[in-house]
Amino acid sequence: MIQFYAYVEDAPSQAVLQKIIDSFNNQGTIIFGFREGFPKIMNGFSKIKERLPVCIDMGKNGLYSISLIDLDKEHCCPPSLIRNWLNIDNGKPIELPEKTLIRVAVREIESWIMADRKKFAKYFDLTESLIPPIPDKIRDPKKEFFSLLRKKERQKFRRMLPGKNSSIGSDYNDIMCDFIERHWLPTRAENNSPSLRRMLNRLRALN
Repeated sequence: MIQFYAYVEDAPSQAVLQKIIDSFNNQGTIIFGFREGFPKIMNGFSKIKERLPVCIDMGKNGLYSISLIDLDKEHCCPPSLIRNWLNIDNGKPIELPEKTLIRVAVREIESWIMADRKKFAKYFDLTESLIPPIPDKIRDPKKEFFSLLRKKERQKFRRMLPGKNSSIGSDYNDIMCDFIERHWLPTRAENNSPSLRRMLNRLRALN
């Protein structure tokens, strides 16, 4: 079994990463697991960024790690973000130990979640055609999702919406994680999300 130390930004990212690993294990071809207490929620990207040099040293010493981060709006592509974080000049290759995985959701983990379009639309009582065919191309996936919820005005999802002083509603994480755990499948979603497909292919390459 390959066991990972794993670091994520928030609860939905934790649920997504857990579901990805479970999906590989259910296929029976590769056995993955997490070290006790992982994936660890770091409450944003800054602590993950601080942790990367440690993850690189761990990889050099034979320990596996996954750092799952959002691209957000500051960078044009995942390599530019990683080069910025690791102080690598533009144009130079990103050389990491094989056991150190840095994966980037374009542009947010919500892109990966929305990419399972049919199940996402059904769960949130949305019309599937309203879900963009390639959610990676949405500049602000979470904002787009909130816009869709507001148009539907469904009472059961109202507390997912952000308030004046919050970026998400009080029920956002619980409801999103419920969808991920019970309905979302990465092997369906990868058909609509190039960045998720790259994540799955990176794991497949470990076999």
